Amino acid sequence: MISPTMAVAAIVPALSDQAGFAREARLARFRALVIDVIVFGFISFVVNSVYGVTEVTSGFITASGGMYSTTTAVAWPWLTLVGILYFTVPEAMFGATPGKYWMRLKVVRLGGTPLGVGSVIVRNLLKPIDFLPLLYLLGGVLVFVTRGSQRLGDIAAGTTVVSQHRALDPGATRRSGRTARRWLAIALAAAALFTIGFDYFGRPPLVIQGLFNERLGFGQDVVNYSLGHPIWGFGQVTYPMTLRTSIATCIGEITLTWSVIGWNESANNYSCIS
Repeated sequence: MISPTMAVAAIVPALSDQAGFAREARLARFRALVIDVIVFGFISFVVNSVYGVTEVTSGFITASGGMYSTTTAVAWPWLTLVGILYFTVPEAMFGATPGKYWMRLKVVRLGGTPLGVGSVIVRNLLKPIDFLPLLYLLGGVLVFVTRGSQRLGDIAAGTTVVSQHRALDPGATRRSGRTARRWLAIALAAAALFTIGFDYFGRPPLVIQGLFNERLGFGQDVVNYSLGHPIWGFGQVTYPMTLRTSIATCIGEITLTWSVIGWNESANNYSCIS
């Protein structure tokens, strides 16, 4: 029979060992974060470019032009969700993000107990807080000042990060079989194909909304608009368009043309009936 004293004695060395392993992995962990930021930056660029709408962020627009700045992006809750999934899914399946995998790191429980999916989810749900106030400052400071090299998410989940050769015990980290890897590959391929298709067939209305936000091709007095059914050609699409001002309804059409950089306005005309 194992006495409480023996159980405590077994846990304390495990905590001490994992804490030491986590400290020796700090530099590699920083490098892994840089890689993940670069990879996720590319993913964010694609997501924003395909699914985002151009918005005016500052400045002013007048009838003769104006001075303003814009950004093309999806709403921040969606981008935050994509970020959480980027870190959570690979850690839940393989115990490592692409950056950690490249740097030969694994997520483990600080106490040496098996790493469950719940712990992975908790540590990544708090990742946006670790990035505050900017550039992962809070998380970086905590990793270097806590005994177990834990950021806020790690503290809440009881996890840390060590070199992969320190996580060889059964259940020490997450490992997925061939079937799970196959389904992940299928899901990623489906997401890529959907994004490619949406970029061609689904993006034109978002481009038009961006043009409206910038008042490019739309009069300053136009308060809203609606689009009819598109007429497709090879590399071109035309939308019948109804615009409304405070005193008139306008009928016309707008044509977009496809190029290597995406959809661009090539023609826009309408006439108003008072």
